[in-house]
Amino acid sequence: MKTSLFRATMGSLLLGGHLHSFAQEFVQDLGSSTIEAESPKQALLEGLREDEDLKGAVLEREISTTIAETIRNEPDVAIRSMGPAAARPVIKGLSGSHVEVTEDGSFCGDMSATSPDHAVASEVLTAQKLRVLRGPNILLHSYSAAGGVVQVERKDIPFSDSIFHGYVAWYAESGQPGIATAVGANAYAMGFSVKGELSGRRMRDMETPEGTLENTDIENTGGSVGAAYALGRFRFGASYRWFESAYGIPGGFIGGHPDGVDIDLWKRDLTVRGLYLPANRSGDTLDITARINRYHHKEYEDESVGAEFAVNQENLRIEKSMTNLGSLFGLRFGAELDSRSVKMGGYVFTPPTRSYGASLFAVASAGGWRGLEMTFSGRLGGEFFRPQESVVVDKDAIEDRNFALWAFDAEFSQRVGIGKFLTLDIFRTTRAPTIEELYNQGPHLAAYTYERGNHKLDAESGYGTEIEYRSYGELLSWRAAAHGTWFLNHLAPRASGDTNWSQLLPIYQVRGDEALLFGASASVQTTAELGLRASAAASYVRGIFRDGDWGDMPQIPPFKFHGELGYIWDHLQASAYCDFALAQNFVDRYEEPTPGYITAGAVLEIRWKLALAKYSLVIRADNILDADVRNHLSRLKSVMPEKGRNFSALAKAEF
Repeated sequence: MKTSLFRATMGSLLLGGHLHSFAQEFVQDLGSSTIEAESPKQALLEGLREDEDLKGAVLEREISTTIAETIRNEPDVAIRSMGPAAARPVIKGLSGSHVEVTEDGSFCGDMSATSPDHAVASEVLTAQKLRVLRGPNILLHSYSAAGGVVQVERKDIPFSDSIFHGYVAWYAESGQPGIATAVGANAYAMGFSVKGELSGRRMRDMETPEGTLENTDIENTGGSVGAAYALGRFRFGASYRWFESAYGIPGGFIGGHPDGVDIDLWKRDLTVRGLYLPANRSGDTLDITARINRYHHKEYEDESVGAEFAVNQENLRIEKSMTNLGSLFGLRFGAELDSRSVKMGGYVFTPPTRSYGASLFAVASAGGWRGLEMTFSGRLGGEFFRPQESVVVDKDAIEDRNFALWAFDAEFSQRVGIGKFLTLDIFRTTRAPTIEELYNQGPHLAAYTYERGNHKLDAESGYGTEIEYRSYGELLSWRAAAHGTWFLNHLAPRASGDTNWSQLLPIYQVRGDEALLFGASASVQTTAELGLRASAAASYVRGIFRDGDWGDMPQIPPFKFHGELGYIWDHLQASAYCDFALAQNFVDRYEEPTPGYITAGAVLEIRWKLALAKYSLVIRADNILDADVRNHLSRLKSVMPEKGRNFSALAKAEF
């Protein structure tokens, strides 16, 4: 956080302005934030959170193989994985459909939320910004207020008047030997703007302290084209993005395929967007976005197709933003319609199903009494499932299901001193069961499980709260937060202790139980632009089920800590860090505990400008001591440790 943050706070307070004026000036003065002309002025707390986004130099420092691995050091974030390719973020102990991944504000359109062997179909090297969305704004995209949203920003539709901008990026590492490259450019002339982008990644099997983990290679290709046109107060644009990936899931152990599973997937996205900007109200917009997504996924066992998934999805989103409405200084509201068709083939025991969704959403921020800011959000709608008869599922399980859903979030942020804020967040969370949770009745060989859904499940629901304290100073900034959620009906697949002996697979049964999820996180960092730099972050979460007697929830990450110490010169930054996690002994029945670990690493960053271009070189050494790291959320933790000693380099030029 830069010292301009403290100066903006002091200046606004000394002038004695109203809170909403303070928030607008404060956010605009953040040196590392970008406020687009078509976006509304933001509330104070949301502006503070935006300064924590991974973008620019911070993103380049953390870049890795996947989105999940790149944001691994963010507060409350962990990684669910089944090999390096199939890694997905976990937020506050919640994963799957509790955590939504969006690209430029729209759904990612893959099947990564449905199974641990499914990868996120998105290339992290082309991302301009990554953000873990927190608080009331979660409900703009999801009903799951207890979980969260990971936003990937690329600006594929180039609403920009920059005459020309381009970049070339290259990434390589030794822990999973290989390289990734990306190139992109956009240009503007006479109201038209265009953008193009290409990326590729090829990485061999992952190296661990115990040897090579076979069949973990990754090969990705992707790209996008986009165009936009400005006509008075109107903006029109469209983009097309494609992504293809081939990766391996290791095998050779009990429950796994002897030779592992190879997965091929492709994704196609067509997005059309229109904006209306009223005269003299640059913060007020009407935004209409339509997106068509096509996704196809095959799992190969001994060169034969063992499973196949085809997903066709369409989405329409209409959103209105308004600002400067007296004490109500920010209002966003809109509607969203969604249609999704899922067909499965091969050795998959889920019927073809079409689902529909419709929702209304709103978020409003207002100034209150003596430095109190209030933000309220809500999402109301329903999801409807229409399975088709299929020979792979019992007829009794083919049942139409309709779910009425509603969620709310109320956040109160009180300024308690210069640059100090105390925030209370109260929310209701909900989500509909997924197609797999409702109707699946058979083995999933790539995930090493035999999965039993339950077509009688009710929607998940619960109530929660989070209290947070933030302090921004000229030399030091820190935050601390504690959260808790009481689930009236928490949906999760749990190991039953039984085995399907024909496939030698453990049986996982989807159940709905009362549950309590609670935890805390804290972070601290220096704010100097030059000289000594230090930061630290820690997070902890605990989950318990009320299943007869209280018992621990499965797949809950242990306590983790990340600390970093470095020094910043004009164009050079060097730092060393230490990560550690405690043993996880709070486990569900039939779940294995995981030992703790300690790792160390170092980062060297060089940045300079030459001939109207900016250059960056980031060299990392991770897990220097080649420690044995067992990720508790990995299906492979009992087979092999995580990536061992790893040297990586990122080179990037922007012009």
